[in-house]
Amino acid sequence: MDTEEIFNAVLEQLPEGIIVTDESGIIFFVNATAAQVRGISKKEIMGRNILHCHSESSREKVKRALAYLKNDNMRAFKRMVVNEATGKVYENVYSPVRAEGGKYLGSVVLSRDITENRKYDEERALYTQNLQERLAELSEKHQNLFICALDSLVNALEAKDIYTKGHSLRVSEMALKLLEHVKGISPDSKKIEIAGKLHDIGKVGTSDLILNKAGKLTEDEYGIIKKHPFIAEKILGPIEKLKEVAAIIRHHHERYDGQGYPDGLKGGDIPECSRILAIVDTYDAMTSRRPYRPPMNPEDAAAVIRRNLGSQFDPEYGEIFLDLFYSGSIG
Repeated sequence: MDTEEIFNAVLEQLPEGIIVTDESGIIFFVNATAAQVRGISKKEIMGRNILHCHSESSREKVKRALAYLKNDNMRAFKRMVVNEATGKVYENVYSPVRAEGGKYLGSVVLSRDITENRKYDEERALYTQNLQERLAELSEKHQNLFICALDSLVNALEAKDIYTKGHSLRVSEMALKLLEHVKGISPDSKKIEIAGKLHDIGKVGTSDLILNKAGKLTEDEYGIIKKHPFIAEKILGPIEKLKEVAAIIRHHHERYDGQGYPDGLKGGDIPECSRILAIVDTYDAMTSRRPYRPPMNPEDAAAVIRRNLGSQFDPEYGEIFLDLFYSGSIG
């Protein structure tokens, strides 16, 4: 099986519809779910402009939005559409795919049936299993493409939820700033930047009903949430250049006192970049709106960080984070 077949097989197994276009908007990949959502065959969609997948009344709006994606560095946008034949409601999330230098390569359209809030645990678990197996077979030549694709998938998944939109990018930027304030530009800079962007990729296997639950999680639900660092490592680990990134992500919920997860590491046994990620991830989570609470005031969140230095957080990096926060350089 060649790389293209592997890539197509991975995308075909997603429960969401996926359409991928080139920079001109011409569709060069569509999975079966995406074709079913639109009520036409894959053969009818392939090779056509993405605008032809929309009604004439909505094409101009979509055209403008796609132009923003291409020219204005917009991270993602979403539209709600109704299939008149079936009465089902779908959410389409459009996300750009860019090269490392920022050049626009095309777009990914993620379509999800939101008529009923169903669980996709089995499908997503199968997707995760197949993804990690197939990533192990990819050559170095195509690993950069998959890193870009994973980043775009994170953007698309966050765009579906107003509560987490932009979280991964903010965590990445703060973690990089904190690390480079101490060490300057170093080999760890790129690792922590990527780890910040992908630290929640393991939640692709977690039900939306749990992620967006308004009330307190049950013990079983919290147990599922706690698996996401391990799942992320399973997804990213087979990519040779992401092995160290995968380890950083695996340990970003460890606590300095050894009471964290998944391995209960303590103090200096926790990777340095994981200790940094733990601080900024917690800060951004506290200052972001969640389904069960409003955002915390930044000063109050900083106070929580200070109270937990030496227990939850690395005291040295925690103090540096607070210095940057109170100087207005971070947060």
